[in-house]
Amino acid sequence: MAEAKKPAPAAEPNAAAPKAKKNVILYVVIALLVLVIVVGGAFATWLFMTISANQNFGEPAATTEAHAEEPASDKKAAKKKEKKKTEAGAPPVFDKLDTYTVNLQGGTVLQTEIHVQVADEAQKEVVKSYLPRISSQVNLLLSSKKQEELATLEGKVALMAELKQTINKVLDAKDDEDGVMSVEFKTFIVQ
Repeated sequence: MAEAKKPAPAAEPNAAAPKAKKNVILYVVIALLVLVIVVGGAFATWLFMTISANQNFGEPAATTEAHAEEPASDKKAAKKKEKKKTEAGAPPVFDKLDTYTVNLQGGTVLQTEIHVQVADEAQKEVVKSYLPRISSQVNLLLSSKKQEELATLEGKVALMAELKQTINKVLDAKDDEDGVMSVEFKTFIVQ
């Protein structure tokens, strides 16, 4: 005999309900996680901006009375300190002096390219205006050296300090802000 086909079992009406509940719970959990991430990110951003905006974090706030009683030299020092704080994130300002080729004591030749770091663009223009006098003094200083003095790292570092002092003397600088902050050698060849 032929088998009679049985009708397909009817879907239970309650079978879709548990699956729908699982989907709703999943969506609620995902929404809560997204909310936590967004709130946490907003808090972290607020905290970062608050701390970076308040660079005096941990320092006592100065009163206006204290500023009124400061002598002029203290005001100038405080102004320079504040200027350094505001420019802390700014890139350094360098100026190329020149490429110098001089005869050292003993007949060897030194060729070097010198760059100086200055406080700002205005100071860079001051250095450029004194460049002929600076170049003359740098040439005199370099030609007074011996090859043995410049052969070591310590000798080169000492020369950098001497050059800084010489350049600041030409500029009549009282401190680094009025003159050059550092001297750098781009090239340094002794032949």
